[in-house]
Amino acid sequence: MIGPISFATPAILAGLILLPALYFLLRATPPAPRRQVFPPLRLLRDILPTERSPVRMPIWLLLLRLLAAALVIIGFAGPQIVPPRLLPGTGPILLVIDNSWAAAPDFSARIAAARRIVDQAGHRGVILLATAGTAAGRQPQASGVLARTGALAALGALHAEPWPADRAQDTAAVRAVRRHNHDITGVYLADALAAPGLNRFVAALDPAWIITNGAKSIRLLYPPGLAPDGALIARLGVVAQPAAILQPVLAEAASGAALARVVVRVSPGATHGEARFDLPVALAAQVARLALPGAAAPGGIALLDGATRLVTVGLASGGTANPEQRLLGTLYYVRRALPVGTLVRTGRVDQLIAAGVSAIIMADLPLDPGEIGRLRRFMAAGGVVIRFAGPLTAPQPDALTPDTLMRGVRELGSALAAGKPERIAAFDRDSPLAGLALPDHATVSRQILADPATLDPATVWARLSDGTPIVLGARQGRGALVSVLTTANAAWSNWPIAADFPALIDRLVHLGLGSAPKSGLLRPLRVLNGAGALVVPGAAARSLAAGDFITTMVSPLHPPGLWGNAHGVVALNIGDHVPVPAAAAFPATVPVMGLDAVPRARRFGPPVLALALAILIADGLISLLLRGALRWRAGVAALLLLGLAPRAHAAPPPGALAPMLAYVRTGDARIDAVSRAGLGAISDLVNQETAARLAAPRGVTPGADNLNFYPLLYWPITAATRPPDPSACRALDAFMAGGGLLVIDTDGGGAELAGSGAGFDPGAGAALRKATACLAIPPLETLTDRDTLAHTFFLARHFPGRFDGAPVFIAAKGGRDADGVSPVVIGSNDWAGAWAVDGAGMPMRALLPGAPGQRQDADWFGVNLVMYALTGTYKSDQVQIPAILRRLAQ
Repeated sequence: MIGPISFATPAILAGLILLPALYFLLRATPPAPRRQVFPPLRLLRDILPTERSPVRMPIWLLLLRLLAAALVIIGFAGPQIVPPRLLPGTGPILLVIDNSWAAAPDFSARIAAARRIVDQAGHRGVILLATAGTAAGRQPQASGVLARTGALAALGALHAEPWPADRAQDTAAVRAVRRHNHDITGVYLADALAAPGLNRFVAALDPAWIITNGAKSIRLLYPPGLAPDGALIARLGVVAQPAAILQPVLAEAASGAALARVVVRVSPGATHGEARFDLPVALAAQVARLALPGAAAPGGIALLDGATRLVTVGLASGGTANPEQRLLGTLYYVRRALPVGTLVRTGRVDQLIAAGVSAIIMADLPLDPGEIGRLRRFMAAGGVVIRFAGPLTAPQPDALTPDTLMRGVRELGSALAAGKPERIAAFDRDSPLAGLALPDHATVSRQILADPATLDPATVWARLSDGTPIVLGARQGRGALVSVLTTANAAWSNWPIAADFPALIDRLVHLGLGSAPKSGLLRPLRVLNGAGALVVPGAAARSLAAGDFITTMVSPLHPPGLWGNAHGVVALNIGDHVPVPAAAAFPATVPVMGLDAVPRARRFGPPVLALALAILIADGLISLLLRGALRWRAGVAALLLLGLAPRAHAAPPPGALAPMLAYVRTGDARIDAVSRAGLGAISDLVNQETAARLAAPRGVTPGADNLNFYPLLYWPITAATRPPDPSACRALDAFMAGGGLLVIDTDGGGAELAGSGAGFDPGAGAALRKATACLAIPPLETLTDRDTLAHTFFLARHFPGRFDGAPVFIAAKGGRDADGVSPVVIGSNDWAGAWAVDGAGMPMRALLPGAPGQRQDADWFGVNLVMYALTGTYKSDQVQIPAILRRLAQ
């Protein structure tokens, strides 16, 4: 059903009143000039005794111009066909929009539906009310009555918030609006999430329509868990559905790079699902958050802190031949006190740091200056160093301590010492150890003493009952240094065999990873916004007592994100700080429709303006004809071209409007998919790292498609590749001659091939020779790191792809163009296989041999290839820098 015609800006229609005045202005037109032979007598004979009056404009031309003017006025007034009446009443529309965390995934669709409601409101006006408070602390408050333009501008500024709606404040705001506007019609764009006070809010609003897509799209990531073996567990919450739900989850680094992907399955009728990430230690240590792919929503983000990150601990000991000897070894009790799932490494200090551990525990280990320097850099980067004392370190304490230590050992309760062994005193409220249970029967009989003359009270984390420090600690960069002034076994103290010793070790090894502080006030460091990005906290954010952290609900006062103090950092995630998601039950008397079901107006202002422009162009041509400035045949041809122009219009060929890379279609869907994904990934990397902006790559067929628009053409060759036909050969030769870069690559080769790709594609070398036999390929030489291609953007030392070790060939000096650019690059390393990633950002093919940095080197070489094709040898002068420097030195 088609509704009535209305205008977005009806005031512009007042211009139609001026059309009668325009009629009288256009009535007369000066006579057209004519050619006259100059001879005087003939000129005098043609002079008329009376003055001629101006020629009247033909009535049809006058009407044509008036029609064009009317169409311009009507077009700018915004004509539209309004859909059938949806909103009852005649007063303003109270448009209430949920902009909570649950509304974030489909918020753009929500705003689009709201715009259609504004169009329906017409001249009635709109009152907007967003139900979630703002980061600045502003509570939900209705706007005044807005005209269409004002309402659309307000909608454009609206965004989702990372906390639930405040139904009590929403109800108060709605009641305030109804007190001042009795004849309003309510429309509610709901997130469909059950919440306390929702029924009272809906009753106060009394909406004519509830518009929602339901709760089926709501996804909530809970903070991940750790399996007993240290694997990360993704935990997903949903509203129960009759069918199974399969939801991908990404593990991402702090930079946003995807490290792994799993699929969580939620069974029919269930509200929770789990899946585990099996990652190598090096990758697991980089995971900073879990995220739902493609969801710019805070509910799809789970930040990790020390409690949910894999802990890798290095153990080192001095002196003892067997540091883990049963009951007696210096590391025996420490290993058994480590948290469940901890990965343990043993070795020298330099070996442990190179292994990427997050904490190092040293039992009575003297250090040399070089080791101290390496450990300080380790702590500055976020590592934790925990040192236990002993007879080897007591005589000569080194400089790696939180505070100055005295030489020698203090004896407590021995045969030669007065007194008795001392117990551990209660931990201070501000100590990082606050909240740990005191060891009931733990005592210390020997210890190293801190120098009381220089002791900083802030470094004392634990004391004995007589006030003597027993644990010293201090922050070192992003990490921490802790000195336990007694042994890690039972030689000087029975603390290591106490039941509470594992809790102490657990607290200490997490210090550099952002473990949750157990005392003091926590302040927001970085918080999530409505799009799921970490930003600076808003003005409304307030500090939070560590003891209240677990029970706190996210709100403008306590937004989700990273919180902490001097003792550590903890993640406040939406998942465990909002009510469990459940579908809302709306009143049966209120009709409900989906976001996409809201009817939209059909605007035809632009076509009307286009018609007016065509009439004005035709009017200009007719005026030239009437004045004699244009011959009739040329005028008729121009009018015909004007009428046929829209039909003759053709879209520009791909690559003409934006630069893009291309690959040769092989006919093998698998190979073409890898080529497309590989070039797409390199295009994205070029867009990210450089000023160039590449569009998505395109597959081409040489000889059938125009190759002139592409700077780089990637040609994958396998043993099944057939030689190109003559037209394809001519097209490829013309492409290289015209300045294009042809990159020819094989998927490894036969056993005779050098490098790790040997034997992966027997016959690829023969196919390469046959495929290129018809091409005018110049003489080749091996690519080295001295060539311009090796440093057009990144400094590349070698050029691997999925494989490594095979030589790469480019044109020799005499076979390059006038600028010194090689028209061809030939390799056997499967570069596209190394570049290609899937839709979740995960590599599509494994590398061989998979050396550290191989994929990064392949990506860098890909960027260099693109920059070489785009810019040529603009960096070639850098090759001469060593010679220039030598000349300057002379």
